[in-house]
Amino acid sequence: MEIVIMNYRDVEAASSCVLSSPFCAFEIKFYGNIIIRVKPTNLLPPGDPPLWLREVWKGLWNGERLEVTLGSFKKPSVLAEKVYGVVKDIPFGKTKSYSEVASLAGKPRASRAVGTILRNNPWPLFVPCHRVIGKNGKLLGYGGPQGIELKKRLLIYEEEVLNNSSAK
Repeated sequence: MEIVIMNYRDVEAASSCVLSSPFCAFEIKFYGNIIIRVKPTNLLPPGDPPLWLREVWKGLWNGERLEVTLGSFKKPSVLAEKVYGVVKDIPFGKTKSYSEVASLAGKPRASRAVGTILRNNPWPLFVPCHRVIGKNGKLLGYGGPQGIELKKRLLIYEEEVLNNSSAK
């Protein structure tokens, strides 16, 4: 995963599309092959997304490790970059606690900061913040219109995909 810093002028040239998932639709804003933002939406899928994005999206739901370029209009803090890297590496169907992510990012006492960083994660699913849970196993905070319920459904879906693939 690479995060590139983009120029604000690029936002005018950015495209967006809506892709469906097993749970809800997600609006994806992109520029060329750079993903700028992902968010759950109630919009209907307009137009046809580019082939590269359709392939990445399909792989995402099949549990494939993805190498995508993510775009941001401001440079993430050093801690945010480390947190995004740790979270990106949480395997499909697995979870880590906020405190584990903080420790792996080199700041063992920063679990609340991890929560704040992930609350503002512009690339959910690609930086799979739904895989970060409370140290007691409790599902905590998840953005978007469906919140914790969507987080729960994503984790159950990933577990089912893993179970189905191992049963073959």
